[in-house]
Amino acid sequence: MPIAPLVAAVRRRLTNLPGPLRGSGEASNDEPVQVELFIAGEWVDITNGGYVMVRDDSGQIRITYGIQGGEGSQTDSAQATLQLKNGDGRFSPRNPSGPYYGLIGRNTPLRISVPDGNGGKSYRMWGEVTEWAPNWDPTGNDVWVDVTDKGIMQRLAQGPGPERSVIYYAVTDPTPSNLVAYWPCEDASDAVQIASALANGSPMTFTVAPQLAASTRFEASDPLPVFTGAAMSGGVAKYSNTTATQVRFLLYIPPEGTSDRKVILRVSNFDDITVTQAMEWELVYNTTGRNLSLQLMDGDGANFNDIADTLPVPGRLLRVSIEAQEVGSNTNYTLRLLDLVSGAQSSGTGTRTSEGLTRVTKISPFVPSISVVGPNNSTGLTGGVIGHITVQNEVTAIDDLGTRLNTIGETAGRRIERLCGEEGIPFEWVGDLDDTVALGGQPRQNPLSLMQEACLADGGLLYETRSVLGLGYRTRASLYNQDPALTLSYTGYNLAQVPVPVEDDRYVQNVLTVTVGGVSATYEETDGALGTETVGKYGETSGLTLNLATTDRATIRDHAAWRVHLGTVDEERFPRISVNLAHSSITPAMKRAILALRLGDRIQVTSPPSWLAPDTIDQLVLGIEETITHFEHRLTFACAPASPYSSIGVLDAAETRIDTDGSELVAAVSSAATSLTVVPSAGEVTLWTTSSADWPFDVRVGGEVMRVTGVSDWLSDTFTRSVSGSWGTPDTGSTWSTVGGGSASDYSVNGSVGVHTLATLDTSRRTAVTAVSPDFDLYCDITTSALATGSSLYGAVTGRMQDSGNMYTARLEFTTGNAVLLDVRRIVADVQTSLGSYTVPVTHAAGQFVRVRFRVIGSAVKGKAWLATGLEPPEWHVAATDSSFSAAYSIGTRSIRTTGSTNAASVAIQYDNFRVISPQTFTVTRSVNGVVKAHSAGADVRLANPTILAL
Repeated sequence: MPIAPLVAAVRRRLTNLPGPLRGSGEASNDEPVQVELFIAGEWVDITNGGYVMVRDDSGQIRITYGIQGGEGSQTDSAQATLQLKNGDGRFSPRNPSGPYYGLIGRNTPLRISVPDGNGGKSYRMWGEVTEWAPNWDPTGNDVWVDVTDKGIMQRLAQGPGPERSVIYYAVTDPTPSNLVAYWPCEDASDAVQIASALANGSPMTFTVAPQLAASTRFEASDPLPVFTGAAMSGGVAKYSNTTATQVRFLLYIPPEGTSDRKVILRVSNFDDITVTQAMEWELVYNTTGRNLSLQLMDGDGANFNDIADTLPVPGRLLRVSIEAQEVGSNTNYTLRLLDLVSGAQSSGTGTRTSEGLTRVTKISPFVPSISVVGPNNSTGLTGGVIGHITVQNEVTAIDDLGTRLNTIGETAGRRIERLCGEEGIPFEWVGDLDDTVALGGQPRQNPLSLMQEACLADGGLLYETRSVLGLGYRTRASLYNQDPALTLSYTGYNLAQVPVPVEDDRYVQNVLTVTVGGVSATYEETDGALGTETVGKYGETSGLTLNLATTDRATIRDHAAWRVHLGTVDEERFPRISVNLAHSSITPAMKRAILALRLGDRIQVTSPPSWLAPDTIDQLVLGIEETITHFEHRLTFACAPASPYSSIGVLDAAETRIDTDGSELVAAVSSAATSLTVVPSAGEVTLWTTSSADWPFDVRVGGEVMRVTGVSDWLSDTFTRSVSGSWGTPDTGSTWSTVGGGSASDYSVNGSVGVHTLATLDTSRRTAVTAVSPDFDLYCDITTSALATGSSLYGAVTGRMQDSGNMYTARLEFTTGNAVLLDVRRIVADVQTSLGSYTVPVTHAAGQFVRVRFRVIGSAVKGKAWLATGLEPPEWHVAATDSSFSAAYSIGTRSIRTTGSTNAASVAIQYDNFRVISPQTFTVTRSVNGVVKAHSAGADVRLANPTILAL
C-alpha cells in the first residue's frame, strides 16, 4: 500500500487532537498563532475556524522581514506565505458560492500575530495579500489556497512617480478651501499661456511672452519662466468671502537688482457694491534699499499708502506674501517675505482706517505702473523669475508649506516622515529624525524610491511596521553604542542551529568614490588587515551617488570614509543566528525579548565554542525569517557585525578612545606577564596616553584582550634621592650604570640632580641604562654648576651607545661667551661628525636648565633644545638621516670638558627630569576575553574597542 495516503490520513487525524497539532493553529511553544483577514470593514480571525496550518503537506507559516540580500542592501518587502483550507471555496476570490465572494481579492489586508508574553499580541506580519492561488489534490479531498501576503513596500514599489512638482502638490493636495486662484507657471516652453491649476480658473495671458520653463532656481518646482522684457496677467474667478486676501508667489530678482519703482506684481481689486475699480496694489522694487514696497492706489494711480519691507531682495530665493485682513472697520495690510534658503522672515505693515476689503479680480506680474508718483512704465525684469502665484481669501502662515518650499537641507528622517504623511502611510521611527543627514532637493521619483534614497544617504534602516500597515525608519545614529537587546548562550543551548561564521570578501570595500551633485571625493583605507596595501582594492567600480545638501568635498569624503569603515570590518560574519521559541532553554523573558526585536537591534551570543574566536558574538539584526509550525516557532536572524556601530563617539568626549597609528611589543612576554614594553610601529611616532584619567582601556595583542591599568615612561628620573659613587635607581626603569671615565666620586645624585663632576680634562663621564629598543624618544634637562672659563663645557644625552667611541648624541655646548649650542652628532670609532647644529636663544647662567629632546627612529635622527621653563617648540631644530647604528645598545648621558678649560676641578654637568617617553611600559590585567597565551616581540598592539568618530 502506498505510504503517502497513510501519512496524510494520520496528519488529518492529528489535526483534531489537543495541543500543538490542534487545528486552532497553536505552535509548539504552546501559544496560539492568529491569522486575521480584513473583511467587510472588520478583522476576521480565520484560525479558530480551522483554516490555518491544517493541510496535510504544509502546516506552516513562513515570514521574511527586513533585509534579506545582505549588508548594504535595501530593505525587502516583508512576505508571509501560508496555506488556507478551502473546502468550501471561501478563499477563492472568484467563487460566487463562497461566503467571502466580493470581499477578498488583491491587497486584502492580512495580519499574523502570536502572544507577546505581556498579555498582548506580537504582530509578526501586517500586509496585503498579493496572491491567492487555489489548489487541490486529484481526489478533491484536500483543497487549499496558497496565500502570499506582502508588506506595503510591495505596492509602493510599483507606484508611479509624481506627475507634478513638490510645490504644486503642496498647494493642491489637498486643495485648501480658501484657494481662489493658482497659477503654477510650470508650463512647457512651447505653451501659449500660463495655465490655471484650478478647474474654474482662468489662464494668464502674455503681453510679451516670457522664456517659459527657463529657470531651475527653485529646486522644489518644475522650471519657471524668466520675464526679461515680458509681462502677463490673469483674471480671478468671483468668490464670496472678502474679509481677507492673501496673494503669494515665488520670486527671484538677480543680484544686480532692477530699475527703481519697477512693478513686480499688480493686484487689481473690484468693488461689487459700487461696481467700480476700488483699489490697485503694486509691489515695486526700490533701488535705494534694494527692497520691496507695496503701494496702495486708486484706479487712477493716486497713492494712498506705501508699505515697505527692509530686507534686501536681489539674489535671494523668496516667497512673497501680500496680506490684507479686515479688523472691525479697518483693514490691516502686510508685506511679508520668506527667504527659502536661510528661513529668515521679514515684514512691513500698514492700516487703512474705516475701509473694508474688496475682492481680487486680476493678477499682473511685471507690468508698467499706473502710479502717478515715480512711475516705471517698462515691462518685464531682466533675469526675473516668478511662479506659483496663489490668491486666497484667508491669511495663513507664510511657511505653511514647510520644507516643500525648498527641500534642500531637509533631513533624511524628516523627509521620510513627510513623504509617509503625504501618502497617508502610518509612520514610526527609532532615533532622532533631526539627527540625520541633510539631503539635497527632492527629485521626481515615486515615494518609496525617495525614501530609499534618503535611507541610503543617512545609512539607516527603512522598515515595514508590524503593528499596522505602515513604514518606519531607524536612523543611523540610533544604531550607535546600543546595549544588547538579546543575549543568547551557546553553552546554554539557546540556539536552534550552529552559528556558522563566514570569512570571505563578499562585503569588503576599502576604497570608495562618492559623488554628490557632480562633485566627487574618494576615500581609501590603505592600512590594516583589509586595507588596499594588504588585500588590494575592493570598491564599487561605478562609485556611489548620494543626494546630499552639500557638495563640500570634505563632507563627501567623510561619507565615503564611513562606508569604507563598514567595509573593512576585520572579523567573522555570522549571517544567520537561529532560535526556536519551543525549546526549553528559552525562558519567558527571552521569548518576550526575541519577539520584541527590531531591525538594527543588537544581539549577542556568549561562550562560543573554543574553536571559534573567543569574543562574544556581537551582531546587528538586519532581517528576520520566521517559520511557525505545529511543532516550533523558529526565528532566524540575518546579521551583520555590530562592531562598526559600537564605540561611536566624538573627539571631545571623556570616554573617547582613539587608537595610535600602530604599536607593537618590544620584547616577548609570557602568558602571565603583567608588564609590557610597547613602542610605535616602524615609521610611527604616536604614543599612548599616560594620564590616569584615561585608564583603564582594553588592548588586543595576538587575539588576547588585555586591560591596561597604567601607562608610564619606560624610564623616568627626577633625581630626588641622594647617592654617592653612582646614580642609583631612577623613579621608574632600570638602574643606572656608570660606563664612563673618571673615578666613582665623579658620579652622584644630590637630592635634586644627577651630577657628572668633571675633575679631569678630556675624559668623558657617562651613565647609561641598557636599551630594549633601537628606537627611542627622550627628554632631559641639562645645566652647568658654573659658567665655562677657558673653553666650553659639554653635556649630552646619548642613544644607541655601544661604547665610549660609538653612539649618537645630542650635545649641549656651554661656551665661555655664555651661549648654548645644540649639536646632534654621531661618534664612530671616536671620530665625531656633526649631523646638524642650532643656537639656543638663551644667555646661559649657571644652574639654568636647558631642555633637550632627542629622538631616533630608524635612520631618522632629530633633536631640539629650549629653556626648560619655556614651552616646547613645535619644530625640530636638527633633523638628519644616518644609518651608522641600528642596534639598541644603551641610552644615557655624556659629559666632558676639554683641554683649555680653566674651570675648577669641582665643576659639574647636572642632569634632571630624564624621561624616555618611548618605549612605554604598560601595566595590564591579562586574558580579559579568556585567551591565555604568550606573545612574541613585534606583536601588534591596538585598542580592542577604539572610538569611531561619528559621521
